[in-house]
Amino acid sequence: MIPRMNRTSAKYISAGDLEKYSYCPLSWWLSSEFEGESEGLAQGIKGHDRLGRSLWKIDSGERTARESEKLVFWWAIVATVTAIIGLELLPLKESVTISQILGVVALIWVLAALFFLYKSAKSTIQSSVVEYEKIILIFAIVAVIVAVSAVAFLIKDIRLAEALEAVAVAWLVGASFFLYRSLRSTDIVEGLRKEFRVDGKIEYIDLDNSMVFKSEKHGLTGRPDYVIKMNDNVIPVEEKTGRTPRGPLFSHILQIAAYCLLIEETKGRAPPYGLLKYPEHEHEIEYNEDLKKVLLEKLAEMREISKTGDVHRNHNRPGKCVHCSRRPICPERLA
Repeated sequence: MIPRMNRTSAKYISAGDLEKYSYCPLSWWLSSEFEGESEGLAQGIKGHDRLGRSLWKIDSGERTARESEKLVFWWAIVATVTAIIGLELLPLKESVTISQILGVVALIWVLAALFFLYKSAKSTIQSSVVEYEKIILIFAIVAVIVAVSAVAFLIKDIRLAEALEAVAVAWLVGASFFLYRSLRSTDIVEGLRKEFRVDGKIEYIDLDNSMVFKSEKHGLTGRPDYVIKMNDNVIPVEEKTGRTPRGPLFSHILQIAAYCLLIEETKGRAPPYGLLKYPEHEHEIEYNEDLKKVLLEKLAEMREISKTGDVHRNHNRPGKCVHCSRRPICPERLA
């Protein structure tokens, strides 16, 4: 038996401690007494921070794109209304005819741009969104050119009409600017999503002072790397750095199960699975009653050990000991 340490039985067990316990109970037990940090752990912390910052950029970029698309819509509406009022104020028949033709053409291009903007907003395929926004930009540019031509073809200098047409052009230029901003944000987001293999709408990011998920019923807490929404399901995601194992490790599976339980308790609906991502592969870990049962059994074991201090390693693999940061003080180390 390992000498009993002064460990207070905490009300909550974290998903991170559950992962440590599942990897090796003795390593988990010693972690409260040993503050050493392995090189792999340090790299993992840096990788986690980089992931969090990148996810924040994705979320921020998507918000910017959505806001810009709304501004495009309203700026285009104002430009169209202003251009129509300007045409109504033209008194000469020839001027009205020429300008109205060009004005109608410009209006058609603006409406077409709005149509593709709508398609872009409804599309769930990232590449399609980018293509739609490129089309919108082309239509907006053509609308500006036509509106400028409408003013140029006026036979007489009707100041108010020209002023209104100029305002319409300015608003269309503004709409084009917001389109560019939307395109730029979308391109950045697309690159980051591809790099980090992120799908769905990001609902939560473990960054700085992010909310801690809690289960009062099971005494469990945790902060998944991030949470996404896929087809009305809220899915926790855990990113692992370092080497990619042949299959998902049991300790990582239980950590994902813990996050699924926390989502279930917090949202009132259990996710069908959690995502476990390694550098080269990712796995959908099904969340079912069998896995939940194993999870609760492990939590019960941890609480019992916290009372008795009767804890031992659960393996005969020297390789695990070699890479363990608690190895220097472990009485059962194999290497």
